[in-house]
Amino acid sequence: MNIGQFFTINHIFSLVYLFALIFTIFRILLDTHSTSKTLAYLLLVIVLPILGMIIYYSVGINYRHKRHNHRAVSVQKDLDQDYFQVIPNNTNHLLEKYKEEFGHYEGLVKFQLNMMGEYLSENSFELLVNGEEKFPEVLKSLEQAEHFIHMEYYAWENDIRGNQIKEILINKSKAGLSIKVLYDDYASRGIHKNIVKELKENGVAIYPNIKVKLRQFANRLNHRDHRKVIIIDGKIGFLGGINISDRYDNSIDTGLYWRDTHVKFSGPLVHSLQRHFIVSWNMAQEKKIEFQKELFPESEQLDGVGTKGLAQLMAGGPVYPQSNIMMTYFKSFTIARRSLYITNPYFIPNEGILNSLKQAALSGVDVRILLPEKSDSAIVGAASKFYFAELLEAGVRIFLYKKGFIHAKTVVADQKISIIGTANMDIRSFDLNFELMSVIYGSEFGLKMENMFFKDLQESVEMTKEQFHNLSTFKKLTFATARLISSFL
Repeated sequence: MNIGQFFTINHIFSLVYLFALIFTIFRILLDTHSTSKTLAYLLLVIVLPILGMIIYYSVGINYRHKRHNHRAVSVQKDLDQDYFQVIPNNTNHLLEKYKEEFGHYEGLVKFQLNMMGEYLSENSFELLVNGEEKFPEVLKSLEQAEHFIHMEYYAWENDIRGNQIKEILINKSKAGLSIKVLYDDYASRGIHKNIVKELKENGVAIYPNIKVKLRQFANRLNHRDHRKVIIIDGKIGFLGGINISDRYDNSIDTGLYWRDTHVKFSGPLVHSLQRHFIVSWNMAQEKKIEFQKELFPESEQLDGVGTKGLAQLMAGGPVYPQSNIMMTYFKSFTIARRSLYITNPYFIPNEGILNSLKQAALSGVDVRILLPEKSDSAIVGAASKFYFAELLEAGVRIFLYKKGFIHAKTVVADQKISIIGTANMDIRSFDLNFELMSVIYGSEFGLKMENMFFKDLQESVEMTKEQFHNLSTFKKLTFATARLISSFL
C-alpha cells in the first residue's frame, strides 16, 4: 500500500466516523429525555471514539420502547374498558367522608386518580418486617388459596424459600387452581433449568416478563420487571421489597442480616393490583387474560386481620407517558408539613426529588433519610454520598444502617401518608423498571411505620454535616465520579 492509498483510506474512515458521530449525537439529543444521561452519553461518545458509540448503542437506546409502549397502551385500554364499568369509584365519597383527616393531602389522592385512574378505597393492612414475617404469611395464604394465584417477581432463587413456594404452586395446580406467574428473565435466571421447568411440567403457566435474548442482551437488561406481587383469589395481595430468596429471611443464616419491608392487604386495593398484573401478563405473552368479574370478587377488607386504612396503588415503567413513581414521591415530599421519614437502599435523586427534600427541610419539616452504610453496589453507594453535602446543608438528617443491608423502600409523611413498594429512588426505578407501590393513608398505620423507622434508627449512625466536610478530598472525588457513572446505570 502506497502513501496515497493510505491517506485515501484514512480520509474515508474519518468521514465515515464523523458522519456516525454526528448521527449518534443527534440521536442522543432527540431520544434521551434525562438531562444527566444526555450529557453523560455525549461525553462518552466524544471522549471515547468508537468505543463510546458501541456502549451507547448497546445500553443507551430503548429499541423496544415504541413497540412495547404501543402494545401496553392497547392492552391497558382494552382491560380498562371493562374494569372501570365494574369496579366502583368511591374516591369522592371517601374524600368527603374523611375530609377533616385528609386536609391538604387530598391533592395526592387526586394526583394518583388523574395519573393512573387509581381509585381510593378502604382496606385492611398487615405490616410485614423482613422475610421472617413475610414468608410464613405468604406460605399460609398460598395454602389457603381456593381459585387462583397470580405472581409477578423480580428475583426468585433456587433455595429453601424458593422451593417451598414452588411445591405449594405445584400442589395447588394439581388441585385444579389456575396459577399464573411472571418473573424477570435476568434476575431470576437461576431458576430457568429447575423451578421454571418443574412448574411448567405441572400445569403452572409461567413466563418471563421482558425476555432476554442474546442478540439484544445488553439492551433488554436496561428494562426490568422489578415488581414483587402476589394475588390470591382476588382477595389477598402482597407487595413490597422482598424477593423470593433465603437472604431476605433472617431465620435462615445466610451470613448477612437483611432488613426489608412488605405489606399484606385485603380489600379493593387487590383489584388494582390485579389490574396491573393482567396488563403485565397480556404484554408478556400472546394468550391474554380476558376480563372476568370472577378475577375481581367482592372485597372483604373489613373481615381481614390488621390495620384499617384508605389506599391507592401507583404503577411505573417505561411504557407510561409520565414518570409516575418519581412524581408520586415528589408529591408526597412536598405536601409533608411536620415529618418525612424515608428508607431506601439506592438513593440517586434527580433534581426534582433533591429539591423537594431540601425545600421540605428548609420549611421546618423533620426530614430524615435512612440508607445502607455499605451498599451491595459500590458505585451506587458512592454516588448516593455525593448528594449528602447539599442535603445536610439544607437541614436533612441522614442515617446509615449498620446492622446489615437495608433494602426497604418506604416513606412515612406526617404519620398520615405511608408508602411501601418496590421502587428505589433512582433513575432506573423512575424511568426504566416496571414498579408498583402502595400509598396508604391513615395515622394508625402511619404510627406503625414511624415506630418501625425509629427502631431502624437504633441500628444506624447519623452522618453529620461536620463529619461529611471532614472527609478527604479523594473520597469526595470518588463520590462525584460515581455520580457521573451512575447516569449509565
